[in-house]
Amino acid sequence: MSYYGALGTAVQGISAQAIAIGHISDNVANAATNGYKQVKTSFADLVSNKVLGASEVLDNNRNMGVTAAANFANRQQGQIIGHNSFTSIAVDGNGFIPVAKATGFDRETGEPTGFEDTVYYTRLGDFRLDNNNRLVNSAGFYLMSAEVDGTEITPFELDDSEIAAVPTTTVNYRANLPANAQTNATFSNGIGIVDAESNDRNFQMLWTKTGNNAWNLTINTADGTPASFGPIAVTFNNGLLNTMTTTDTNLTVTATGNATVTLSPDFGSGAQTITVNLGQFNGAFDPNATNGLSQYGGNISTLTNLSIDQNGLKGGEFDYVTFAEDGGIIYNYENGRSQIGGQLLLANFPEPDRLERLDGTVFTESTLSGEAVLGSPGDADNDAGVGVIRVGALEQSTVDVAEQMTRLIVAQQAYSMNGQVISAADSMLSRAIDMKR
Repeated sequence: MSYYGALGTAVQGISAQAIAIGHISDNVANAATNGYKQVKTSFADLVSNKVLGASEVLDNNRNMGVTAAANFANRQQGQIIGHNSFTSIAVDGNGFIPVAKATGFDRETGEPTGFEDTVYYTRLGDFRLDNNNRLVNSAGFYLMSAEVDGTEITPFELDDSEIAAVPTTTVNYRANLPANAQTNATFSNGIGIVDAESNDRNFQMLWTKTGNNAWNLTINTADGTPASFGPIAVTFNNGLLNTMTTTDTNLTVTATGNATVTLSPDFGSGAQTITVNLGQFNGAFDPNATNGLSQYGGNISTLTNLSIDQNGLKGGEFDYVTFAEDGGIIYNYENGRSQIGGQLLLANFPEPDRLERLDGTVFTESTLSGEAVLGSPGDADNDAGVGVIRVGALEQSTVDVAEQMTRLIVAQQAYSMNGQVISAADSMLSRAIDMKR
């Protein structure tokens, strides 16, 4: 290698180390940036294509410098830490969160006027709900999601309307009537239900013993029309429900199989059909059943084994939104109810380290990364191979400051040594010129 070759190689070395220091500088600057993936520097030697001759010594002397390139560690997992927000999420495992970039904003409302066609991907999950019911992270990118059981992602927009009431249609009733109670003894209990207008209503189950193994059931609906249903004649055999009959045309009573009583009281918004499940006729007593009547001896002052549940739900106003670990976007309401309002899908790539990096801790597809494959978080059967969502958490930067300082020392020393090579080559070249004089 000539003097000029040594100078050129040393200059390449300085340039390569300067690139490495630039990467280190970028890493250190983003050491506290959530979701940031560190950049490493890969060095490779340059080889001359010129054949110098037959000499083995000369032929082995073909190294002509160095080149430096960024090595993106996009798939490296950062540490996950807790974050006090229902809408903050971290990806644990493979995958990136699809986000959109607004093309502009309405001056009065601040609502995005549109979104770019390009889909961006990020690991920065510090989303918050803005005034326009959209989830946006600190870099200004908007969450994209799919409809429930859907696969096409669009910018997510929350529906904050109240959840509608579910009127009661079914009541599962379980109770044991005291077999040793005296004739004309009465026992009652109330059952709370929900009407079509989301109001709390109730009706009363009134039991009157009419004889040995025989009872009358009257259902009272004080705030409904009619105000009372029945009576229903109920008999038992060996403690088990045997027969049910009634002459009330406002009731429908089953005679075999599953014992049910169907009534249709009007609480002011039209007739509401309610079916009361009472178990099986002559069926074996099941202590684990959610419904069923029995008549066994016991406490003669009250009903025992009493269990009641109904399927009515009150309506309620929207309260807050959060995520499930499988990516479900959960709407929560002030009455304690919740429902799924969308589905977050994660994107994986054949070569995630080859994604194009952009400002805002986001990535886009590139020719080398391959196309995105979407999958539900935690779905082991999905070909995307994505991880799970950690709710109320953030992924920290993958930068280790101590490691970066070590790399910086190495890069500084290599930079300095290349400078020394330039000085030495310059001195030798000057000496050669002086020899001619």
